[in-house]
Amino acid sequence: MIAGEMTVASRWWWRPGWTPGRSFYDWQVTPTQPVADKLVEIFAPTIARLPGLEQVDAARLRIGVQGIGFVDGVKGMHLAALVAGARARLADHAPFQIAFGPPVVAADSIRLPITLPAELLSVRQDLTCALTDVWIRERIPEFGEPLRPYLALAHVTRPTPAEPLRAAFAEDGFADFTLDDTVSAISLVELQCENGRYDFAEVSTADLLRVPEPVVEPTVYDDPLFGALRWPEDVLKG
Repeated sequence: MIAGEMTVASRWWWRPGWTPGRSFYDWQVTPTQPVADKLVEIFAPTIARLPGLEQVDAARLRIGVQGIGFVDGVKGMHLAALVAGARARLADHAPFQIAFGPPVVAADSIRLPITLPAELLSVRQDLTCALTDVWIRERIPEFGEPLRPYLALAHVTRPTPAEPLRAAFAEDGFADFTLDDTVSAISLVELQCENGRYDFAEVSTADLLRVPEPVVEPTVYDDPLFGALRWPEDVLKG
């Protein structure tokens, strides 16, 4: 939420280090497809009627967790080591829940803040440790800074008064909005900025620990094609 400001600014400006054609490696959480589709559907009517907003489509709904660095500064052997280290560490984490909170008007976007669960903080710490196994701390983006996760629902495309945006979301009943999702993997993406928009190309995925399916011991009465067969009546009675 912006306190004491009358307008929000356009998202499309070059951040430090960014130039045309340059891209950035980033570890991110991707909402599950049903949740992403639901978020787009729920907020589309409100965003569509507000000037100066561009809704983020379902495929681009992302939550930044830990940056790695600009692609042109990461050697292939270093990237391989970083990915291998992250995968090994994250395999010890079980899938966990996250909760999206009510929308807020930020400096350049409409966001859903995420209640920071201990599991997500632990994942971020392990991603940082995987980086420090390869590089010095000074090279790691935002090293030591607190994690403030959020999901951007819409981007601001031009200077826009903030108060009408806040009022519109409140009027549409989003003051107490919450939605849960399950995180079962962390994605490494290459973030690109071209023609006034951000695109993501997935590079790798680190799966969190999955509970294996229970093993059912076959019996002489299990058929490979039709599954478990009914036991003969004389066996059941005996």
